[in-house]
Amino acid sequence: MSSVKTKQKNFRPITQFLSLIPFCIVIGLSLSGIILLQRSTIPSKDAKLTKQEYQTQEQDENSQLNFFSRVPNLGFENVLADWLYLQFIQYFGDNDARDKVGYSLTENFFSQLIQRDPRFTDAVFKLDTATSLFAGSPQKSVELLHEALQKIPPKFTTNIPPYYLWRAKGNNELLFLGDTQAAKSSYTKSIEAAKAYDDDDSKRIIEISQRSIQFLEKNPDSKLARIGAWVGVLSNRPDDKTVKRVIQEIKTLGGKVTVTPEGKVTVEVPQNMN
Repeated sequence: MSSVKTKQKNFRPITQFLSLIPFCIVIGLSLSGIILLQRSTIPSKDAKLTKQEYQTQEQDENSQLNFFSRVPNLGFENVLADWLYLQFIQYFGDNDARDKVGYSLTENFFSQLIQRDPRFTDAVFKLDTATSLFAGSPQKSVELLHEALQKIPPKFTTNIPPYYLWRAKGNNELLFLGDTQAAKSSYTKSIEAAKAYDDDDSKRIIEISQRSIQFLEKNPDSKLARIGAWVGVLSNRPDDKTVKRVIQEIKTLGGKVTVTPEGKVTVEVPQNMN
């Protein structure tokens, strides 16, 4: 009997390893399929694509992302999140394509990464910037940051501590959405999160967030700061749809917008605006 038990103990790790093979195959085939689809749409380095061709490429990339969203995690959330982030870096860094068709897939990348690994704060922080500033979708960025922050512990080892994400959420709420109370709440959360740490950086964020709250108490409707934030979106080469939205936002806040025949946008604000 003892010999039988010994054999069982020896073979148990192998059995556990073999049980993972089907899962590895599923993920491997899924990622291979995405890579093959991607390769079929990547032009040569010397290719000069038209706007219509870039739009077709964007549609193909969107189809790949939608396919990727159906790939099961199977315990490999971190690996899939890393792969997804690398795809986003490649997408975001294609300046020629972004100049012509904008950043419409950024939200999709951000949403899927949150689903895979909300604790990947380095990627979350960068995707927030891309979504709010480049894609011109601060409301969506706020929603995804909120979703991620509900799943992030108060303190853990990472390059971007959670209190930076609370600050980013507050900035979006203040500068883009004009929600002063929500911004104050996020800055307060940033202070609470920073108190879980005990270093110079966390102390600096506590001081900055306290000053932000004090500023909002004296200037609850800082339209000038919000206009400045929207002008920052225009400097990031957004697509036509985003440009139209930004112009409307600036006009709503009281700014005067002029668009030249060449497409250059100039913004003027009243001298007495706070």
